[in-house]
Amino acid sequence: MDLIKINVENESKKVIEYLLNKQAHNLGFIRYSQFKKMIVYITKIKSLYQIRKIFLHLVETKIFIKKKTDKKSYMYKFYNPHEAKVEQRTITITFD
Repeated sequence: MDLIKINVENESKKVIEYLLNKQAHNLGFIRYSQFKKMIVYITKIKSLYQIRKIFLHLVETKIFIKKKTDKKSYMYKFYNPHEAKVEQRTITITFD
């Protein structure tokens, strides 16, 4: 089986542009399988190895936010570049 070499950088840029235009950050956390279907549609690449390679490149570059579920799996969210970074803290005030 002869695999055609792909340029992961160029394919990743295509995916990012498409997801930004579709505002994929509004989808929230979804499974890898959903992002896989989107990447196949965008790039027209059928090889699961190459799709996974593109996806992992996007995870490493922090384009997808990774969250562990209750089980042994992960959910991913497309990074929203316009989202405000909010820290949540709990403050306890006691009056004497």
